[in-house]
Amino acid sequence: MKFSTNTVTTLALIVGVVLGYTFAGFTSIKAQNITAPNNMTASNTSAGSAKMHLEEAIKALESGNKDAASTHLTAAQQAISGESDQAKMHFDEGMKAFSAGDTNGALMHLNAAKDTLG
Repeated sequence: MKFSTNTVTTLALIVGVVLGYTFAGFTSIKAQNITAPNNMTASNTSAGSAKMHLEEAIKALESGNKDAASTHLTAAQQAISGESDQAKMHFDEGMKAFSAGDTNGALMHLNAAKDTLG
């Protein structure tokens, strides 16, 4: 059976998201052991993590590396969950575009989500 690149990419993204949710508990355990500086809140830490993963996903998409983009988008999805509705909306739209194979649409929304995070 022959699968198209879009089908394989979509399946890889779905598996990545499922695995991300499966291991979400491990991430929160690790996060509890991190001591943030006095002037840094948990929200700032997650926003920084989300922004970093978005930046790496954007770089990967721009260079055509969809596997690396998928990995960073899965990590960003966990980190962005506590952020603004606008950032989450752009992220969700970027994920839809990425899943549909629309790299330009994904980049547009992921950049908007990154910019919303500050």
